[in-house]
Amino acid sequence: MTTRKRMRRGSTLPLTIVVLAGISLLASGLLHSAWRAARSADSARRAQQVMRALDEAAVQAVASYASDSLTRHDLAHRVWRPDLLVETVRVRSAWQRTHPLVAWLELDAQSVGPIAAGGTLTPRRTERRAFWLSPPNVPREAPLMALAMVEGEDGAIISAVAPAHSPWCSGPYLAPTVPPVLAGDVAPSSGHLWATAPVWRAMTPGQRESVERAWTQVLARVPTYASADAVQSPNSDPGWRARRFDVPTLTLRGPMRWQGLLVVNGNLVIDGAVEVEGALMVRRSLDARTGQLTVRGAVIANDAVTDVVRLGPFSRLHFDPCAFDLALATIAQPRASVFGIRTPGRGW
Repeated sequence: MTTRKRMRRGSTLPLTIVVLAGISLLASGLLHSAWRAARSADSARRAQQVMRALDEAAVQAVASYASDSLTRHDLAHRVWRPDLLVETVRVRSAWQRTHPLVAWLELDAQSVGPIAAGGTLTPRRTERRAFWLSPPNVPREAPLMALAMVEGEDGAIISAVAPAHSPWCSGPYLAPTVPPVLAGDVAPSSGHLWATAPVWRAMTPGQRESVERAWTQVLARVPTYASADAVQSPNSDPGWRARRFDVPTLTLRGPMRWQGLLVVNGNLVIDGAVEVEGALMVRRSLDARTGQLTVRGAVIANDAVTDVVRLGPFSRLHFDPCAFDLALATIAQPRASVFGIRTPGRGW
């Protein structure tokens, strides 16, 4: 064997090793690229699932807003909702009111499904979405609105002069000029005089329709209490609240104070000193002849021509549109998403 042949045969092995190393590096690069592509695709898929889960949780939270009893808590109280599992994403959510007509929905979504081979990221996203709250369209065109008869005695006072500065609203509150009473008729109670009977106006057909529509909206939003005993001492539940009672006759025995919206889907009898700050809505007759009824806000009563509002000598009705609006705010519901503040979590 010549020297030239030996040199040629000795260089073949290193060349083969170099070629195999290059092929190995190329294969490794291709595998790494495929792994990165699979990982990116998995992260993108899971990120899309998280976004869909956030939207679905927000839709369900708005749909069940009334059942979360948010209005039974003070402002800034956080009401947690049950966890929601959408596909492979678990969403935690909570409502919080920072204003009578503004609610924030906090959402925390995290993927809990299996991670693709080689994946190390767990997509997570937190958001805060603001919602304007829309109260029902209830007219407040007088401190006392009654579809039928209003009877009173000397001493009963109905004032349509709204306070210049309400204790519940900051700064001056724009109050409309309204008559003291809108009713079907106003007269003294049988066997009594009412020399100080207020100036009143007859309800127009349009005002009657507004009141009837308001009853439909309010009854659909206010939770029902089966027993009348639950409201005999509402002082134990302070703050702006909303309650509804479907009973033939509800008797409120004082001394007691209610702040917010009180709805009686029946007759209401006042016995003792009863003070209501906000809105009092009585579907049938209101009898305050033997009690001391004080309302700062407005009263809506009657649904049939046979119903009567009877005011006693110690009845005091003072028009306060701010208190009335705050009472209706207790049953306001989300109407539109205004904006969202998004806080990114891991995996973004």
